[in-house]
Amino acid sequence: MLTVHIIAGSFLLLFGIGALSFAKGKLRHRWSGNLFFLAMLIMTGTAAFFNGGATMSLMTFYYGATAWAIVLRKEQTTGIFEILAMCLILYVSISLFYFVYTTVDLDPTFKAIFTIHASVALLAAGMDLRMILKGGLSGKHRIARHTWRSCFAMLGAVMSFSANTSDRWPDFINSNALIYLMIGVLFYWVIRVLFTGWSKQLNRIIGDSLLLKRLPVFKRDIKE
Repeated sequence: MLTVHIIAGSFLLLFGIGALSFAKGKLRHRWSGNLFFLAMLIMTGTAAFFNGGATMSLMTFYYGATAWAIVLRKEQTTGIFEILAMCLILYVSISLFYFVYTTVDLDPTFKAIFTIHASVALLAAGMDLRMILKGGLSGKHRIARHTWRSCFAMLGAVMSFSANTSDRWPDFINSNALIYLMIGVLFYWVIRVLFTGWSKQLNRIIGDSLLLKRLPVFKRDIKE
């Protein structure tokens, strides 16, 4: 099980880097994103057996799954998946807050990390509720949801990698360097999507729904 987890985590990082590097909306980016999601499913599924609980695994799964789903779903639509996802991340947030404030001997550093994760999870639940009440997202807000959640799922994998390899880094390199880099990448893409015209070009490539775009091709292949 540990071997499967490590291999899945390695592929997750590889495909995540690919998704960040390739032209957004193009075929290689989509393939990297789909393989990233598959690797994330395996990694989070196996991680639940090693962390003494499934809370952190569920959190990473939530961010990756909601990022993947938003580009498949048609603009300005929601469904049962979004409601269940909101309930899941709300549970994660409550669990993390409860853990932070009931654990007596928790290291201050870990207390701060878990508090941040719990707060972001609560923010995500609030954004889910707002999206559901509005009946969905479109345009740059749809792309921004995909972007920051993909990056946050990637950040979870990077944090796990850094924590488990911190004693093997050279002295002249901060073992948290990759974490800081990933946070920088997250803010870069969110700012680029929300505050520049780049998202309009990407939205033309992606269209209303990747799933609707692929269905005609799938149906044609079946007929042939």
